[in-house]
Amino acid sequence: MLKSSIAKRITLAGLAGVLMSSPAYAQLESALNTAKASTSASAASQQRVERLDDEADTAVREYRAVLQQKDNIALFVAQQDIFLQSQKSEIASLQRQLGTVEQIKQGMSPMMLKMAAEIEDAIKADLPFNLSERLARVDRMKNVLADPDVSPAEQYRQVLNAFKIEVSYGQGIDSYEGIHPTKPGNVVNFLRFGRVALLYMTKDESEVGRYNLETKSWDALTGADAIALRQAVRISKGEAAPNIVYAPVSVGN
Repeated sequence: MLKSSIAKRITLAGLAGVLMSSPAYAQLESALNTAKASTSASAASQQRVERLDDEADTAVREYRAVLQQKDNIALFVAQQDIFLQSQKSEIASLQRQLGTVEQIKQGMSPMMLKMAAEIEDAIKADLPFNLSERLARVDRMKNVLADPDVSPAEQYRQVLNAFKIEVSYGQGIDSYEGIHPTKPGNVVNFLRFGRVALLYMTKDESEVGRYNLETKSWDALTGADAIALRQAVRISKGEAAPNIVYAPVSVGN
């Protein structure tokens, strides 16, 4: 029995030796090498596929980013176009306004000159209170209107200011010192009742007069009118308590 087993082993070993040295072994080895090469090629192919897939994903993302950027640029261009159209409309509106301003400026100059002349005429025809001050204001206004470096707005402001000051003279009572209207060497107290009456009284209260707008001269006052004027002067200077005062006025025929 032992001999039989030994014989079988020898037979198998010899058979294996025959197989290992036969062309079949070479074919097996070639097949194994081919399989290994195929496996390596498959792994390399899989890596290439994965790399290409990653590159495709990256390209898709970049493409989508480019599309988004394109949309953003298109939106920006559309907004700029709207802004440009708005600017064009505003420029056209400003040009129309400038044309209107030029027309207004052309009409304002003669209008302001006429207003200045009317103010001067009104002062000369009015009661002669603060006359030098008022005429000096008119001269300054006329100089401003004649100065091309002064803007029309400033010229118009000067004219309106002169009008406002003249209008304000028609309100309230004003007392001030001035030169005697007929005796230049003497100082008297003047009292103005708005634009209703202009009177004067000497310092010693011995002489009282009223300006007659119709005759452009001064009339002497006596009696109750003189007493009322003395009281009104004291009240206007704060030397007497406030009270009702009466102004002597001329009554036309």
